[in-house]
Amino acid sequence: MKDPMTAHLLILLLVGLTSSIPTDICRLFPDKTIIADPSSCNQYITCNNSVSQYTACPTSTPYFDNSTMKCAKTLSNLSHCTLSCSEHVNQFISDKTSCNGYYFCKNETTLLHGKCPNNLHFNSETQSCIYQSQSNCEINSFDICSVVKADTKIANENDCGKYFICDKKKGLTAKDCADGKFYNSTSGSEVEKWKVNCRKIPLPKEVCGTTKNPKRNKYVSDKSTCRGYFYCADKGSKIPDPAPVWGQCENGTFFDDQKQSCEDPLKTKCPKNADRCDGRSLAFVSGSRSGCRQYLRCKNGKAVEQKSCGNYFFDEFSAVCVSTPITYGFCLA
Repeated sequence: MKDPMTAHLLILLLVGLTSSIPTDICRLFPDKTIIADPSSCNQYITCNNSVSQYTACPTSTPYFDNSTMKCAKTLSNLSHCTLSCSEHVNQFISDKTSCNGYYFCKNETTLLHGKCPNNLHFNSETQSCIYQSQSNCEINSFDICSVVKADTKIANENDCGKYFICDKKKGLTAKDCADGKFYNSTSGSEVEKWKVNCRKIPLPKEVCGTTKNPKRNKYVSDKSTCRGYFYCADKGSKIPDPAPVWGQCENGTFFDDQKQSCEDPLKTKCPKNADRCDGRSLAFVSGSRSGCRQYLRCKNGKAVEQKSCGNYFFDEFSAVCVSTPITYGFCLA
């Protein structure tokens, strides 16, 4: 990243990757959440690892009641779940809850659900599955609290330090996580940053400075990850960039705020509670606590466990605890 052109190219490449963000409605809910299918009165959705699984109600209780979240013999009101096939018999129509999903109208009242393979998006105009780069899919709007139980938590995709909850009286209500915590959409709990895969890093307060001292043409830490940074463009002498672009260092390097470059992880401190396994291929890496006595077990570039060497030191090169003092630059007191 010492070459400014390379840095800008990296940022542009990362911006281009946003089309790969999952579009399944279950990305918003904790595992095992039950959702009334807004496109069908006869089935419901169960969230499993952020993926929707559709289940049809049995013939004895053919309707799914969104007030009780159970299959029922009758429904007093079908308006919330009726998807008309009257003009689409023998055709495919889009699924309200997923860019990948679709329904086939077998007749005017029978819909069969399906999904495009390999994360392709369904296009109702071409009646086919297309690449995400060719898709303009937007999830159809509906009252999300009408398809889940009261008090259900919903991820805030604009800020993983916050989430929503379906309040019985107020409807969709914003909530803040406790200080130093991020919301884990899969577990529905507030946890340390390293346990959360943020889809959108929140902007730190005054990330690009103030009107008195704006940061112009500079890279600044995203305050959440070891590799991430924001680029603050030059907007004028008294104008901090209001919408800096996020980027991240290549795998195996961490962003150094002072050096304005991507550096050796063993020489680079990360923001508090950031995941030092991020983007690294090692199975064990040194942890962030002072004294160089802690380490992390990594899997697929993400920390899954924190461990301590006690009175010994963790040697990242040999991946063992040793009695010889370790002096990695980032974990010295």
